[in-house]
Amino acid sequence: MKKAFAALLILSMLLGAVAVAEAAGAAGTWYMIEMNNDGQVINPAEFGMEVTLTLAEDGTATMAGMTGEEDSVGTWTIDGTTVTVTIDGDPLDFALEDGKLTASQDDMTMIFSQEAPDVEAFVPGEPVEAAVEDFAGAWKAVKIGMDGAYYDVAILNADITVTFEDTTITLDGFMFSNQSLSLEYADGALSFSGSAGTMEMSIKASMLADGMVALDLAANGQAFTFYLSRAEEAAEEAPAA
Repeated sequence: MKKAFAALLILSMLLGAVAVAEAAGAAGTWYMIEMNNDGQVINPAEFGMEVTLTLAEDGTATMAGMTGEEDSVGTWTIDGTTVTVTIDGDPLDFALEDGKLTASQDDMTMIFSQEAPDVEAFVPGEPVEAAVEDFAGAWKAVKIGMDGAYYDVAILNADITVTFEDTTITLDGFMFSNQSLSLEYADGALSFSGSAGTMEMSIKASMLADGMVALDLAANGQAFTFYLSRAEEAAEEAPAA
């Protein structure tokens, strides 16, 4: 009987040690390295975003870095290889496997790693003064900036082609269908402000030091900045289908 009790005690101690080891393996700061939203796969670091999930030893959990949101604080527990994070009363189960935390909810899957992603984020060049003829030709939007983050236009279905001919701009795609507008040239940039069809709109096109064009666009109460590459360069850089 004593031997059986001793064996159970040892087993209990071993299981407790395993649980502590599991918790220690989950505690720390985790970096989102991939988000798959209904087939669209992105790495937040590519857009200059750092999304983290911090699991503290005291059982508190903090999600930080989601654009436009304050840090979210909750709790976390671990049961085997399942880490449950509860924020605002909503629990979400993560699978702890191969050094990663993976959770799925609806059509979205999030993957976190304790290694910070080594990705070179897009950083736009500084505006430079340019002549009207420097803008001439066809341009293709490759990035869109919103609220301090930069996204591939394809992810947001915001593909747009821009053509400059003298001081006339023609926009096609996104919310436009071969819309032509007359621009004003001043201080090395091209701009427009007024009515375009049924929309009140403002546009400013600025040449950047890296050879791209920043197209600031405000319409329908929304503001974006499109970053344009020359159409032929954008085609060369586009990934193969």
